[in-house]
This record gives sequence, C-alpha cells and structure tokens, in this order.
Amino acid sequence: MELFISDLDGTLLDSQAQLSPVSLKILRMLLSDGLPFTVASARTPFSALPLLASLPLRLPWILMNGALLYDPVRQSFPDFVPLSPQAQKILAQAEERCSISGLLFTLEEGRLRCHCSPAAPPAAQHYFDWTALAPYPALWNGFGRRQAAELVSRPLLYGMYLDDRPQRLEQMASLLDGRGLTLDFYRDRYTEERWYLEVYSAQASKGLALARLQHMGAFTHIVAFGDGQNDLALFDACDEGYAVANACPALKAHADGIIPSNEADGVAVYLSKRWNCETDFDRQSLHSEYRR
Repeated sequence: MELFISDLDGTLLDSQAQLSPVSLKILRMLLSDGLPFTVASARTPFSALPLLASLPLRLPWILMNGALLYDPVRQSFPDFVPLSPQAQKILAQAEERCSISGLLFTLEEGRLRCHCSPAAPPAAQHYFDWTALAPYPALWNGFGRRQAAELVSRPLLYGMYLDDRPQRLEQMASLLDGRGLTLDFYRDRYTEERWYLEVYSAQASKGLALARLQHMGAFTHIVAFGDGQNDLALFDACDEGYAVANACPALKAHADGIIPSNEADGVAVYLSKRWNCETDFDRQSLHSEYRR
C-alpha cells in the first residue's frame, strides 16, 4: 500500500503560509477518492491544526520535526519522543547561562501544552498568547508560565526560541551543540527579521517518525515531498522523494525528481496526475516527466 507524505511550509503551503484554493480543491477531491496522504512538518499542533482543518485527513501527522505524531481522527498523540532527563537539564542550564527564554512544549494528561516564561521576547509572548485561544481538545488551553528548569518531571518535547537578534540564539546553539540534542537554527521565511532556534531530541526526525508511522499503517511504498534541509531524513526513509522547484540545492540533489514549486501547486498537481495513472506505462511516463 502506498503512502504519500508532504512537508508543509515551502512545499504544500504557498508563500503566504496557506493552502491555495487550487491545492485545496485538488486535495479534497483526491482524499475523498481514498488517497493515502498525510503531512510531516516542523510546525506544532497549535499552528498546524488551523491550516489543515479544511482537509479531511485521516492518517496521523508528523509534527515538531518528528518529535510528535498527531491522530486527527481521535484527536490524540499516539507517539512522541521527549527529551531525555539529561537533555532537559542541559537545556535548562543553557537558558540560564544565556538569559534566554522561549516556548517549551510538554505533554500533560494526554494534551499538548505550551509554556512561556514572562522573560521571553515579544515574538514568543505573542505566539504564547495566541496558543491559549486554540479551540482543539488535544491542546491545553490554559497558560503555563514555567521555565525549562521547572519542567523536569514532565515530558518536554520541544523548545522553540524566537528572537530578532540571531547572535543570542547562536550563543545558545553553541552551548547545546553536541549535547545529544537536534538543533535547527534559521531565519523565518515569512517574517525576515525573526530567527528561530528549535531544540528537540536527537532521537527525533521526520524520517524516524515516518518509520513508526509506516509500522502503524503497514505501508509498503512511501512517496515524499519537501523543500528544506530537514526533509533530507524524510527522503532517506522513503522509496521516492520529490523536491519542489523552490527547494534548497541539497534536497534537490538528493531527490528522485523535481516537481513544480509550491506557488504552482506542485504537490497537488503531481498527486492528481499520479493518482489517476491507470497503467505501469502511465506511471513510467510520469516518472520520466519529473525525474531529476
């Protein structure tokens, strides 16, 4: 059984971080026809759920770069990879040493909760205030104003640090590098002056999460779509990987084929063509059309 899985930002979503009307229409039609499709993203459930609410997705989503699986049918988290107790201690020490506070995500009573220290920068405070309004049963709507050092007894899944001063985040990243954590440091694609440092378990990745998802669903052939460095592990875990035309050079070099960009609805257009292939010749012709 095939499974199709797509990254969100820069791949399935357009430059405004939305599903275009064209992609939305195509995906709704394909999903209603039985397309086995899901997503893999660095996004948290707080930001992914509103974007995907209009799609009838039934398979678990890979979120937080593989630290968490979300089941949209049961509205639950069937699998997660928390930081180890030692990694949590290291993160708390780095926060204190660099005088940096960010957003921390824990799993409590089966629900995901966002925490934010009062000392966090305005961008983090704004995100935190917004998450408190999220009307989804799987998310904790209460406020959690705790720092990393106060969360040792709870499964800490993810740290997200936002700042318009990249030097501060670089300092923290240098303290955490090589300490059993995965670090993603990058400029926000939608707000140019904002930088992110995302911290999660070294045992979490999109590729490792896909292996767990594959075991749950007994999928035998997996096709992935992506645009960034964090999709390399996803492609490694798949049978076929397609980069959108706007993808980074490293992912394009690693891909089996190049499809149209996110602005041209590349994923949806490719899926429509592939799902409607009726013969091996049709599939071979499609592969030839998009091969790298």
